[in-house]
Amino acid sequence: MSKRQMLIPGIALLLCLTMAAAICAQDVRKEGRYWVGEITKTFKVDPNGRLIMEDVRGDITIQTWSKNEVKIEELKKMDIFSENEAKTAMRETESGYEKSGNTIRIGGPAFDRNWIESRFNITLPSAFNCDVETDGGDLDISKLQGEVRASTGGGDILLNTIDGDVRVKTGGGDIEILKTTKNVDASTGGGEINIDDVKGAVEASTGGGDITIRNAENRTRVSTGGGDIDIEDTKGEVIVSTGGGEIRIVRTGGDVKLSTGGGEIDVREVSGNFEASTGGGEITAQTVEGDLDLSTGGGDIELEDIRGSLEVSTGGGDISADITLDDFSKDHHIEISTGGGEIDLKIPPNMPATIDAEIKYRRRSWEDYEITSDFSLQITTEDEDSRYRIIRARGDINGGGDPIRLRSGGGNIRIRKNR
Repeated sequence: MSKRQMLIPGIALLLCLTMAAAICAQDVRKEGRYWVGEITKTFKVDPNGRLIMEDVRGDITIQTWSKNEVKIEELKKMDIFSENEAKTAMRETESGYEKSGNTIRIGGPAFDRNWIESRFNITLPSAFNCDVETDGGDLDISKLQGEVRASTGGGDILLNTIDGDVRVKTGGGDIEILKTTKNVDASTGGGEINIDDVKGAVEASTGGGDITIRNAENRTRVSTGGGDIDIEDTKGEVIVSTGGGEIRIVRTGGDVKLSTGGGEIDVREVSGNFEASTGGGEITAQTVEGDLDLSTGGGDIELEDIRGSLEVSTGGGDISADITLDDFSKDHHIEISTGGGEIDLKIPPNMPATIDAEIKYRRRSWEDYEITSDFSLQITTEDEDSRYRIIRARGDINGGGDPIRLRSGGGNIRIRKNR
């Protein structure tokens, strides 16, 4: 072999080393005050594996493809002084990617530093599971056939088209979950929650934001420290509480139980029973198939097209109720009381019932009160003592039946036929 022939491999090797050094030198770049580097990793996997991310900072976006391969692209931004320090941080990051069996794990000390922030774009096989956690970024996961467990210290969470159980949590961001086939458990320290098209049960809570649920096919249980709650088109039981916001429920196939510290309640088209309480807001309900048990500390209560028994009370507001029940073999007792408002009750003309209505008020009141009825009742007025006067109306209608008991502490009572 000639000298020239011997030199060629050496020159080639030198060129390769020079090129490798050049590539290494390009691993990081300066952008303003930050050093920025990029890492791409690919792992061969089988379907139904698991991605685990922990102790990372920054946004995470996860999507899927048809390959049995996990592809991870990380853009790392480092608030650090020198290029050498940045390259060292990039090399340390390499040790934070590992594969064990069918599990891909990302995280560790190289990611969890307050001067590092990453942005992850990850592509998974369509059938895969996720268990991801970031200290503060946003989470965006879509079109995944598998379980999703995700949490962020304060960013937003968006999930779209998930075929598996979902459990997500954020310290304060908003949560949006669209189209899931299994159970959903979502919580945020103060952001809003929007959930639409869920086949499983829903559990949702926020420290103060609004909650909106649409098209849930199982039980729905939600709570907020003070925001409004809006639920529409559900098939299972609905259980709701808010520290003071308004509640609106439209079209549900199960029982409804609501409570608010002071907001208004509006419920329409309930197939089951309806139970609600508010510290002072108004309650309105329309078309309820089951029994009602409602109370408010002082607001009005307005009920229309009620097809079950009724127990309602308010500390001082007016109460109006339209009973449309036509199967009198069902329990149809009615108890209505108000501390000072009026009562307007409409019932079917053929309803069998025993009526006991009473207005009790102070004799020195400037108001004159009365009980009026479309049915034949015995109405009397008497002084209980030197302070109170009582007006009573009693009697059986249509042969007598379940009791109708009406009480007002200072308002008129009207009993009417509704058709």
